[in-house]
Amino acid sequence: MPLLLLLLLLPIAAHAHVKWFVPLDHEMPADFVRYSLADTAVQVWGVIALVLIAASVLLDRRLPNLPAPHGQLRTWTIRSLHILTGLSLLLSAWTGSVLAPHYHWEGISAQALLVLEALTGLLLLFPPLVFAGSLLLLALYGGLLLHFGPVEVLEYLNIVGTACFLAFTHHPIAAVRARLLPWSVPVLRITAGIALVTLGFAEKLLRPDFAEDFVQTYMWNFMHNLGVESYSDSLFVLSAGTMEVVFGVILLLGTTTRMNILVVSGFMLTSNITFFVQHNLDAALTEIIGHMPIIATAIICVFFGAGQRLKVSSLLPIKGEDQGVRVT
Repeated sequence: MPLLLLLLLLPIAAHAHVKWFVPLDHEMPADFVRYSLADTAVQVWGVIALVLIAASVLLDRRLPNLPAPHGQLRTWTIRSLHILTGLSLLLSAWTGSVLAPHYHWEGISAQALLVLEALTGLLLLFPPLVFAGSLLLLALYGGLLLHFGPVEVLEYLNIVGTACFLAFTHHPIAAVRARLLPWSVPVLRITAGIALVTLGFAEKLLRPDFAEDFVQTYMWNFMHNLGVESYSDSLFVLSAGTMEVVFGVILLLGTTTRMNILVVSGFMLTSNITFFVQHNLDAALTEIIGHMPIIATAIICVFFGAGQRLKVSSLLPIKGEDQGVRVT
């Protein structure tokens, strides 16, 4: 269980959204020194990442294939996604943010998107209106994309996956819904994976100054608290960013999805608890509100696994006793 062991052994800041707490106009200091590919730490973490991804692929073929939920459990599992997403949108609109806590700006476009966000959140709270809400959610993401550009909002591509999942599972035409259902979980999983990989690179690996500012401000280098003074803030950020990319890649591959998403959820829970322990209630609430759609995605992946499509295990030959016993 290598991924579960990492929960105990690695830094626990992998799922702090740094830009939620560090100003977007933050500039890299002129004397800032970042890691390069020639550094031993980068090479070691690169090997660790490859080993973990390979282990996930191999382990995926040897675990039992768990059934998807049925009946009321299935209904409430799906319902958790649109309810938690709806609540997150309403609370974000109330605080003046569009989709993410750090997306604040003045002007008519911001006001229009805040109104759209609130309306979308309301629709998602009522099952008969979820399909309409999913379409508005796509429009909301589109508005954010037009304002900030595709690279910036790629970190929130999971919102597109959420909208597609809800549209596929709540399409009003039964025949269309039946054709789309097999793609609902894979699209949700893959967009969440892309968002995680993008987040790991954008906020930690490519802009470590962002993350180091956060770590120093909130004293999140827990390795120091454990007495490992040689574990620098820059190494801490490299570790967290690499693991975030690993989690995202494993989601993209669709291997050991349940185990992977449980570890991701553990990191998110730990980061929220840390803010509460530090008596930083504003930051804790910011994380909870922003993470609601991700928590809901985790619930879907725990119960449904990788889904029926777009997973690497379906491309690999399986022989003998392994056939038909893959977990997703």
